[in-house]
Amino acid sequence: MQRLLILGGGTYAVETLDIAEAAGGFEPAGFVNSLEPPLPGDTLAGHPIYWVDEIPYQPHECVLVAGIVSTKRRGFVNLMEQRGYVFTTVIHPSAVISRRARIGVGCVVNAGVVVSQNTEIGPHAILNRGCLIGHDNRVEPFCTIGPGANLAGGLVVGTGVYVGVGAVIRDHVTIGAGAVIGAGAVVVKSVEARTMVAGVPARVVKTDVEGL
Repeated sequence: MQRLLILGGGTYAVETLDIAEAAGGFEPAGFVNSLEPPLPGDTLAGHPIYWVDEIPYQPHECVLVAGIVSTKRRGFVNLMEQRGYVFTTVIHPSAVISRRARIGVGCVVNAGVVVSQNTEIGPHAILNRGCLIGHDNRVEPFCTIGPGANLAGGLVVGTGVYVGVGAVIRDHVTIGAGAVIGAGAVVVKSVEARTMVAGVPARVVKTDVEGL
């Protein structure tokens, strides 16, 4: 059993706890907050919440995973890595992952996710409920793929991309780093870095974004 600390204090942190419990092999030890110091005795889902500077476990005593949907979790993750903490990957037992796919360290793979052959999921990505990741894709670090999103084959999804609920991305396009794909969008051509698109077909609605 690995002692597990979950970064974050919101609803997805609790969902990550659910995934870890379903997966087995973890001893949940609490949550870690970096936004606001918790009050003494604060708990979430029956587990303590620790302030980032007051974690009672040394790096060799636990593993971490980020239960934070926002792609801005990158700063928190980097901070903890600099302090010597090691991250683990948490995968729900109902996920279907090809033996020819690769899942990076620190990922959270939720219930009903499908990852097809020859696809690489970079470190600290979140694959939310029921999303479908096609073959021969490269999903780079710190991406969030929303519930029910469908990514066809041969895609490159850049670092820190946020794909909204139910979005569809056609095959053989590139989504630039930091881009945001709106909920329900249908993407039929490549999206520039740091660009938000929405609609059917997806069109640019904002530029100079950095994930969500």
